[in-house]
Parts: sequence; C-alpha cells; structure tokens
Amino acid sequence: MAEIRTPLFKVFQPEGVDVALRDTLYSGFIAEGPKTAAFTRAIGDFIGNPRTVAVNSCTTALAIAFRLAGVGPGREVISTPLTCIASNEPIVQLGGTIMWADVDPRTGMITADTIAPHITSRTAAICVLHKEGDPARLGEILALARRHGIKVVEDAAHTFGARYDGAPIGSQGDYACFSFQAIKHITTGDGGALACGDEADYLRARKLKWFGVDREARPPRNTVLNEVPDVVEWGFKGNMNDLAATIGLEQMKHVDAILQAFHANGIEYSRLLAAVPGIEILARSPRDFGTYWGYCLLAEGREGLVRKLAEHGVSSGQIHERNDRYSMFREFRAALPGVDHFDARELSLPCGWWVTVEERERIVDVIRKGW
Repeated sequence: MAEIRTPLFKVFQPEGVDVALRDTLYSGFIAEGPKTAAFTRAIGDFIGNPRTVAVNSCTTALAIAFRLAGVGPGREVISTPLTCIASNEPIVQLGGTIMWADVDPRTGMITADTIAPHITSRTAAICVLHKEGDPARLGEILALARRHGIKVVEDAAHTFGARYDGAPIGSQGDYACFSFQAIKHITTGDGGALACGDEADYLRARKLKWFGVDREARPPRNTVLNEVPDVVEWGFKGNMNDLAATIGLEQMKHVDAILQAFHANGIEYSRLLAAVPGIEILARSPRDFGTYWGYCLLAEGREGLVRKLAEHGVSSGQIHERNDRYSMFREFRAALPGVDHFDARELSLPCGWWVTVEERERIVDVIRKGW
C-alpha cells in the first residue's frame, strides 16, 4: 500500500491565525465574547440571514432546531439514514421517533416524493441532509412541509456556502445547521451555527444555546438579583467560545477561495469521469452551487476501486455509515431500496483546496485505467 499523498480531507489553517489566537488568549475573553459576536455576524452576512446563532457544534445546532420544531415524546421526524449519526441522535435524545424516508438513488437524498408517504398528524419535522455539498431539492420539500404545517431542519454540515436555486443555503427555510468541525470547508476547531427563518425561533435559539438564558440580553453584572429576567425553559451548554471564533474569523478571510477550489474540482470530476465504465455521476442541478465537501459518485465494485486508489496514494471511501444499521435505531428500521442501492456503491474522492489540477488529473487517470 502506497503512502497517502492525497488525503480525503485536510484541515485549512491560514498564516497569522496563531497571532490572532494569542491576542484573544490574553484579551480577557476566551469564552463567549466579542469574537463570537463578530464571527456570528460574519456567518449571518455570508449566508444572507442575520437570524444566526453560533454554537459549539453542528450537533448542538441540530438539537436546538429539533427542540424549536417541537420534537419530543409522541412526535415523529422524517429523516434519512444516509448521513452522520449526529443528524439523528438528537431526535432520540429528545424522545422523538424517526421515520426513515427512502432516497433518490441518483442523489442519495430524500425528496418530497419519498417524504410524503410518511407524513402523519404526529410529524413534527423533516430532517434534510444536503449530502456532501450537494443541495437537496429544497423548494419542493419546503412546499410540501408548509402545506402540512411541518418544520424543515436542514443538516447543512457539508454545504456551508452552497446555493440552491441561486440563494444561499441557510437563507430560505426554517432551520439550517452548519458545521465548522476540523475537516469542514472552514473550521473553528469544532463549532457550528444555526440559521433560523423566523425571528421568534431565533430569539428562542439564543436562549436554548446557553441554559435558557439570552446572554446578549442579560442585564449588567451589577443588577440586583430580583431584577434578573426569569428562565422559562431548560437549554444546552452549547455556546461557541472566542478562541474558536477567532479561528473562524481568520478562516472567513479565505472562504471564497476555499469554496471555489472545492467547486471547481467537483465540476471537473463530473466532466472527466462521465464516460468511465463502472462510474455513475450523481444527478446535480446546474442551477445550484455545490460545495463538493467530498466528491461523491457511485462505483460498481467499490472496494476494488478504493484499493486501487490507495495503491496510488489516494484516500477515498464512504464517508458515513448508514444509520439504520446501528442497534440504537433498531426500532425504526424499514425497507429502503433506494438507500440499499446508493449505500452499496457510494464513494467520495478528495475534492478540496489541496487537490491541485495535476493531482485531480492523476486521480482521474487511475480511475480510467480500471480496477
């Protein structure tokens, strides 16, 4: 096995981040403070939604979004098993029931058509994954959900900076949850953000991310205790800190170049691999801007291709195990032929800023020679 020279993921860190971190470290604000506020504004400005809350992980963002949507005992969430386990664990933690929707085998994502049969009077939310940087058919799903008075939670961990039908992900729906974990497009070490479509949900989310208290609306420290606002519901310890936000602010200076590199590599992979035997290119809308967190395709004899790429120093693989195989989700299992088809063939290639034109062509050449 050759030494890996082209990893599937790589952490981006710009020069100067150490200087910025040192300034924050000795500023007196290392928990949530002015850097977190600045990073939150930067994220909101970038996605075109000021109703954005920075948190310590995408998982926390999802948990808050499900709370806002009314998920709890006796309520159901229509979701996909073709995702990170973090998408679905918060549903169980809140006492909800998961109803698996099948996926379009051409995209690996749930659709309005696969969601509709599972809608009942108990449905609280639909969880939509924008898979590996490709936007789901969001307009159709939102239209279906609104006809039934159901909230849509977008797991946008892979799609920070993506655009659906010309508009940024996070600017169109009820809740969009972003990840800034180490290997995402931009990183804060670990972190996330929740973008809300509704002002009331946004104000409540600000409380839910910190024990039910809105830190931004707290009275000054010298306020007497009997004047402090009441805490009406429990929340999470889910706030971002200023060290993480400092890293994020430095990352945001390079976000356009980072995203363009992912996108350009993805577009070229689709063009160069379109006619390769044994490879199926996913159905993607030319009207969308995908962020290609991993370049996802379908490969017949996937294991052989993974070995062949590894022999040439290229890391590849299926990024997430289908969740319905886990024992913790046993009670929710269902027949999902689309998931079965996609899961058996799904493969992601390195696609980020570290993949040069020469490396991309080398990877394509390896695949074209067969496995």
